[in-house]
Amino acid sequence: MAIAKKTKSSGDVIVRKTSPNTKTPTRLTHYTDLAGLKGIIENNELWLSHAAFLNDPQELEHGVDQTRQVLHNLLDDEVVEPPVTARQRLITDIQADIEDFERPAAYIACFCQRSDILSQWRGYASRQGVSITFNLSGLRSCFSGLDAELLQVAYGINEAKRHLKSAIAKSFPDIVDDIDYLLGTEKDDEIRRKFKDLLATLVPRFKHFGFREEEEWRLVVRNPPTDKIKFRPRGQLMLPYVELKSKKEKLPISAVRIGPGVNDAAVGKSVKFFLETRGYDPDLVKPSTTPYRT
Repeated sequence: MAIAKKTKSSGDVIVRKTSPNTKTPTRLTHYTDLAGLKGIIENNELWLSHAAFLNDPQELEHGVDQTRQVLHNLLDDEVVEPPVTARQRLITDIQADIEDFERPAAYIACFCQRSDILSQWRGYASRQGVSITFNLSGLRSCFSGLDAELLQVAYGINEAKRHLKSAIAKSFPDIVDDIDYLLGTEKDDEIRRKFKDLLATLVPRFKHFGFREEEEWRLVVRNPPTDKIKFRPRGQLMLPYVELKSKKEKLPISAVRIGPGVNDAAVGKSVKFFLETRGYDPDLVKPSTTPYRT
């Protein structure tokens, strides 16, 4: 299975799937609150938050720990004590690098394949949640040329292991085979740097198996220029984020679903009026069918 399975057309945002056999969805949904909806519509943009400051602070740590565990299992089979070949010494150095692995500077906006998920509404139980569904083809063209990628999330340790094994075999044959390594032209330090870069692209894609119902995809921008990073206060934190502004006049929104709350009809009416005054079809608004009340 190829970790870097891509689909791309006419300069659109690259889509990286977990498997060549995975069907690319036609729509993806972003969950937010009314303030988020207002900002997305009025500014014609999405905000991508630093991965280390996601709603679940352990989410990125889980990806790092999972990556470390899998790599140790994979690489332990390749070395003997003490290392006797150049390749084995290189792998030993890579294992040491994993212990000091830096969290990637990845900025993320999260999407789900379904627009009415109970667990997502529970996350907005203290405020009014909404879900915004986008046509994927339109979303990709809106943000083309902005160094963004759309990545499908992999759930569980088995998926992580499959991804890493495939990625290592594809990207680093010179540390899989002695002959290839000896004939290679890259120095060990360069290989180690590229290996860490590879891990940085994979870590944001790994989540605990318990979140699998989300069927999540992530719009990701890595290592943006410092002058593009902004901050917003939330509680006791200053949250770093980047603004990804659409190249089109309007975002490709196909539906806005009102999450369960205390006065769904009034909320729906107000959101319809808001969308209409901003040039969107008010009939995009739909109520949640989830039997849950805050």
